[in-house]
Amino acid sequence: MTSLRTQKRCTRIRDNQQCQICGEILPVPFGRLEVHHIIYRCNNGSDKLKNLVTLCDLCHAVTHVHMGPAWVGLSEVPIEKLEYSKQILKQAQEEFESYLRLCVRFYSGAM
Repeated sequence: MTSLRTQKRCTRIRDNQQCQICGEILPVPFGRLEVHHIIYRCNNGSDKLKNLVTLCDLCHAVTHVHMGPAWVGLSEVPIEKLEYSKQILKQAQEEFESYLRLCVRFYSGAM
């Protein structure tokens, strides 16, 4: 069985060291490139290449409900605009998730 570390390296190579949402390449302005499980491991997502995708820190944070609000600065938004900002973040998360699920179908023939 291939290790997760090896799968992450293969994912970054397959994705040309580029965020598959915003297109940032190394060095990324928001920190580093992450390998994201499209179907989360806690939901029985696998470590196979078809379930992994390369994302920059910012796009990776937005895909995760628990990370996104802090990363995009929702704590700094004026209270009167907070609900609207949360709606925009939720819409971005849904669009990112929809896009990433296309990767699962595209890479379905991968390891």
